[in-house]
Amino acid sequence: MKVSEKSADGPLVRRIEDSDEENWSNNDGLIVRWWTLLSKDRTPSSGLTAGIAEIPVDAVAPERGHSHDQNEIYFILEGEGTLHTKTGKKHVIKGDAIFLPGGEEHHITNTGLETLKLLYVFDTDSFDDVEYVPPCP
Repeated sequence: MKVSEKSADGPLVRRIEDSDEENWSNNDGLIVRWWTLLSKDRTPSSGLTAGIAEIPVDAVAPERGHSHDQNEIYFILEGEGTLHTKTGKKHVIKGDAIFLPGGEEHHITNTGLETLKLLYVFDTDSFDDVEYVPPCP
């Protein structure tokens, strides 16, 4: 793991190229891929976990959403999609900020003609703290 730029007492700068690609897929194909940029288990940071996720145009839509104890924010960087929650569906586009309270079942699908790219942020020190329910593929 490379850290692009760090200071023991100051800001930390990470690039997507410094992070390993991770993904969820099932027998039908790719669901989502992501790069965790800030996480206490990987970087000298605490309090928040953040990264970039991509949902390709041809991604497999999960049968249902997931939840976790942590609050989460999505910020749509590119593309468009549908946010699915227990209260219904919401069309989302580039520039939308989404707050997902802890315990809220959710997932997002790509409904556009380009990759749906989003910034995700959890209010926890480490991505390892996030326990997905039900477990994702």
